[in-house]
Amino acid sequence: MSTLTNLFTPNFMLLQTTFFLTTWLTLHLLVATHGPYPSISTLTKYNSRFYSLISLLLFLLIISPFPSHDVLAREAYHLSKMYEYLDIFGVVLSGGKVDLHFGVHHATTVWLTWVRVLREGCEGWKWFAGANAAHHVLMYAYFGGWNGERVRRVLLVTGQGQLVAGMVVDAVVGWGRWNRGEEVWRMGVSGGLLGLYMGLSLRELRVGRRVRAGEVNEEVREEVEGVKGVKGE
Repeated sequence: MSTLTNLFTPNFMLLQTTFFLTTWLTLHLLVATHGPYPSISTLTKYNSRFYSLISLLLFLLIISPFPSHDVLAREAYHLSKMYEYLDIFGVVLSGGKVDLHFGVHHATTVWLTWVRVLREGCEGWKWFAGANAAHHVLMYAYFGGWNGERVRRVLLVTGQGQLVAGMVVDAVVGWGRWNRGEEVWRMGVSGGLLGLYMGLSLRELRVGRRVRAGEVNEEVREEVEGVKGVKGE
């Protein structure tokens, strides 16, 4: 286990999550007091283009057949989830709303990777990580300005597909480890979080369809306030 991996103790993980939530709240209060910063939207767009490229490199690292790349791939993938905190900060500073799916996802994926990817003995991690990185190549390119209905439709498929792939792999790996008398809690945590993301994503899509269909009543409006905004996965 590398020095960097050893750095991510439970206390460190709690500390970095506290930092993330505290910064999020501080920026929210800053915008509430002084107003949004429109120029941040431009920076966010360029950051999305940059992260699309990083996601491509990360994808290639994850699928590398060389065993010597395994630890580096695990650590880089885990660190990438902390880098994604910038998504939340950018949306808040530009005056946007962080929807339920977006917020929960960004606050918890770093814990998913810590449990399921970073530590040894988590076979099968590359299936979801690779699919997730590939999805991010397209998604962040889309956020960076690569618009189009076809791209949006592809993202709907890849977004759900990566989650299904991750849950299936967790179930298969977990079952095998259970039969061998090995620990399975990591797969349970990972599969549970992926299921949560899928549930929130489907809820968001359902609300979006109702809004587009013109079913805008008080109930839908309240529901949209809780889930509609800038999406991220």
